[in-house]
Amino acid sequence: MEKNTTKTEVREKIQELLKTLKAEQEKKPLRLVEQLGYLMYVRLFIESQKRASLQESFPFAGFPMEWTPGDEEVEDGQRIWQLQYQVQYCSSMVEPGHFMETAKLEENGLWMRELCKLIDWTADHCDWEEGMPHLFGVMLEEMLRQMYAWGTTGLFLMPENLTEALIRLADGRKIEKVWNPATRTGGFLAAAHRQYPQWQLYGCEEEKNQWQIARMLQFYHGGGMEGIRRDDPLETDRIDKTGERTPEGEVPTYEEYDLIVTNPPVGELPIEDQERYWISTRKAQLQYMQMLMNHVKKQGMVIAVVNEGTLFMYDAEQKVRQYLLNDYQIQGVISLPAGAFLPYTGSKASVLIFTREEEIDREQPVWFYEIQNLGYSLDRRQERTGVDDIPAMLASWENRKELADQWKHQLEEAAAQNQWENPVPAHWEEKSCWFASLDTIAKNDNNLSAGRYKPWKEQETVVTESPAQLLKELADLETDTMKKVQELMEMARDYE
Repeated sequence: MEKNTTKTEVREKIQELLKTLKAEQEKKPLRLVEQLGYLMYVRLFIESQKRASLQESFPFAGFPMEWTPGDEEVEDGQRIWQLQYQVQYCSSMVEPGHFMETAKLEENGLWMRELCKLIDWTADHCDWEEGMPHLFGVMLEEMLRQMYAWGTTGLFLMPENLTEALIRLADGRKIEKVWNPATRTGGFLAAAHRQYPQWQLYGCEEEKNQWQIARMLQFYHGGGMEGIRRDDPLETDRIDKTGERTPEGEVPTYEEYDLIVTNPPVGELPIEDQERYWISTRKAQLQYMQMLMNHVKKQGMVIAVVNEGTLFMYDAEQKVRQYLLNDYQIQGVISLPAGAFLPYTGSKASVLIFTREEEIDREQPVWFYEIQNLGYSLDRRQERTGVDDIPAMLASWENRKELADQWKHQLEEAAAQNQWENPVPAHWEEKSCWFASLDTIAKNDNNLSAGRYKPWKEQETVVTESPAQLLKELADLETDTMKKVQELMEMARDYE
């Protein structure tokens, strides 16, 4: 944080703002994020007229503009008129494709006044010495995270500490080009830029509002926006590097990346789209997995968050896993706890890590790691617990070769079998990580779920609630789900 500004202060400022604006009651709360992004640009545009460190990021202003502080006594109509004029002027100055090109302000005096106050506070706490002040991007991202916690916005955001940790899995690799074909609001790309500003970042996002916000985040974190396209990567995947669509029957030339980090969407696609790839399927997540294989460079890495079914189900899932295991090097699987992505979904997910090598090393076992604690409660409240397994996971990943040697050595000394009759060391002391050979995985129908190879038996979960209470909770959950679906349908109609 800049000028000793803490995450707690940022969080409290956004909480205060959203409460004042009663933003949780908005049908389309992402409009508020867009409005903040537009006004931030105006403030920085004005600052660039006197700060050389910003002038590279903003076009030259033909004449000076003045910023009206949020706490200055100005009639709402006058403030709105002035800000609308400034937004319009800025939009006329930017290059085509910039998020400000189509910027438009809401005629809401309360929004404009309170957003200006927040921007003033941000500006007062910024470090203006080098380029884009990092704090502007932090404020925008924190607003997104607090809106996500409501569970009514249709957003999906990875926990910040997990997002940054997954990027760090690529430490030590030679990386230039990074791609996220399911960009959403740009959290992965923003985290990648914060940690490795030298990387070239690319992304795809079909939904207009999230695409707009993703470009804002990149800009305010000091990155470029031109690599984030608005399209459906599955639809455009037959377009080669020349921009021409590949004729039917010919193999397309795919754009390749050193690192692909993504959380593919889950869902059913139209039946007419099921033959896009070599393994026929209507499941979006399986088509994405095949697309990732097409686009990773030799010696490149893919880090994909996948729903648990992708790792163990039969039919198309098993075929995709078999292709992965035959043609790519599976480096590891990180098992995430159920509830990690609430309030968006309570479903269990894992992180699949694989690389494209010249030749598969069949002697290299797959590293499995089980995360149980992410630093917050695994419910809709997501209260901070202070217990976080991520640092230990990263340490284990870094030392996985040494741990794999220990696994092999102990397996030779004293072998046993786990509950799935898979070979494990009789006395394995690492409680969160273990390994499985490619041969063992093949004998298990290419199952890649971590629990399958765990060195000890899982303890049974004892249900202490009465059946009546469980049924009531199930009914409440269904009612809550239908309410949220209805809200999302209304939001979708509003955006049409």
